[in-house]
Amino acid sequence: MSGHNSYELITEELLKESLQNDKGKKAKLLSWSIKDFTNKGDGYTSFVTSVTIKYMDAKILSEVSYVLKLNPQRPISEMTDLAKDIFSREKVILTDVLGAMSKHLERLNLAPIKTPILFASYLEQEKEALVLENLRTQGFQMHERRIGHDYQHAFLVMEELGRFHASSLLLEEAIAPKTFMEAFEYFEEPWFDVNNKTFKVFEKLITSHAEGAIKFLNVIPLYEKCVKWLNSHMQNLGRYFLEGFKSNKPFEVLAHGDCWTNNMLFKYNSKNTPVDVRFLDLQASRIASPAVDLNFYLYSSLTGKARSKYFQEYLYLYYESFSKVLRLAQREVPFPFKDLEIEVEKRRILGLIIGIIALASIINLEDDDIVSCDETTEDVEQFEEKRKKKFEKMSKKEEFKDRYLSIFDEMIQSNIFDEI
Repeated sequence: MSGHNSYELITEELLKESLQNDKGKKAKLLSWSIKDFTNKGDGYTSFVTSVTIKYMDAKILSEVSYVLKLNPQRPISEMTDLAKDIFSREKVILTDVLGAMSKHLERLNLAPIKTPILFASYLEQEKEALVLENLRTQGFQMHERRIGHDYQHAFLVMEELGRFHASSLLLEEAIAPKTFMEAFEYFEEPWFDVNNKTFKVFEKLITSHAEGAIKFLNVIPLYEKCVKWLNSHMQNLGRYFLEGFKSNKPFEVLAHGDCWTNNMLFKYNSKNTPVDVRFLDLQASRIASPAVDLNFYLYSSLTGKARSKYFQEYLYLYYESFSKVLRLAQREVPFPFKDLEIEVEKRRILGLIIGIIALASIINLEDDDIVSCDETTEDVEQFEEKRKKKFEKMSKKEEFKDRYLSIFDEMIQSNIFDEI
């Protein structure tokens, strides 16, 4: 288990700093213990665990828990460059960027951006650690990833995405004439380039998933058009993925960038209805079209029925939340709803690519079938061979067929597969 080495990055000094930043300088750390809570397959760029701290404050004995994101301490591989600076990047985004966006919301008497609080960090290369608020102790939990989000979950996500994107426009105005990249450190993403060696590995992954889709769809006559399109466009999917993230005014916001079920926690009421949401893992936040997060989430995280039945309504919920913030700030909404619909449609191919990749990692049979992050340190060809076998096994499950095929059903209704 990679995490055994990562535990060594948890120091008493780091925990003391976290405790005092949270509870005040007089809080005295007495003892602490590690409590793992993640599952195999969770966390692609970090090892995540938690600590429980016993402390004394004003002669009162208390207890608090924090989540730690640690350098995974894996052997050097083709994916190593992806992790470089990712901890520093998330720190800047959580504190400097989202902190500033939240201040703009608070001036409008709105709640801050819904993400965990960062209490402390250690950023020496290869020894990075972030200490974060443990939202699970407040009743937040991850939705069962094998089950797609329903309308109630999507409602909360759309509402928060609207606030997230709109407040980024208020911050953009405040830092002008500087851009986000000029105003904040670690905003460059060298791997996000078609010629970068790390992206080449990811491109192989996209191609492999497309090959799996072709094999799966080939035996179903209704999807002949999909197979033909995938075969024709196989070598361009990596480029389509990158192009999907490129932005042009007026469709340009700070996007979450990795907006799917694994990066969200929900709080539920007594009837098990979701009533609140928190976004996690902000290290992939980047300037992009709002359609990026919308397509990313809707095609990776919803059931086919929940997506197709309410697709336009989700966009409208998002647009209303987005517009509300800007109107309260007495700013012009940069595009009408109809244009947003067109923009989302234009970038639907990103939803296709994200969907076929995400579903293969979300809907697994048992823990033994989950591709562990540690396996990515193997030879890329061996890793892909394992993944293909697991995909074949998984593709026989009805829950997989339903969500997977629904993506292609919607793409057929769109005009994407007409472009041969």
